[in-house]
Amino acid sequence: MTVRSALDDPLICLCAHVPESVILAAKCSGVRDVPGLRLATGANTGCGDCLPDLEELLDD
Repeated sequence: MTVRSALDDPLICLCAHVPESVILAAKCSGVRDVPGLRLATGANTGCGDCLPDLEELLDD
């Protein structure tokens, strides 16, 4: 397991304080869409500004 610092693990969803590592872990667990990320991580349940970033992470 790789340990990441806050500089290496940026917050993707500021409202819910969800870092990139949590999004990527959900993706590795089989989450394939934004509604699934909402359920799994709480991301994109506030203002919605993170939606483009979430979609990009899912597409990578």
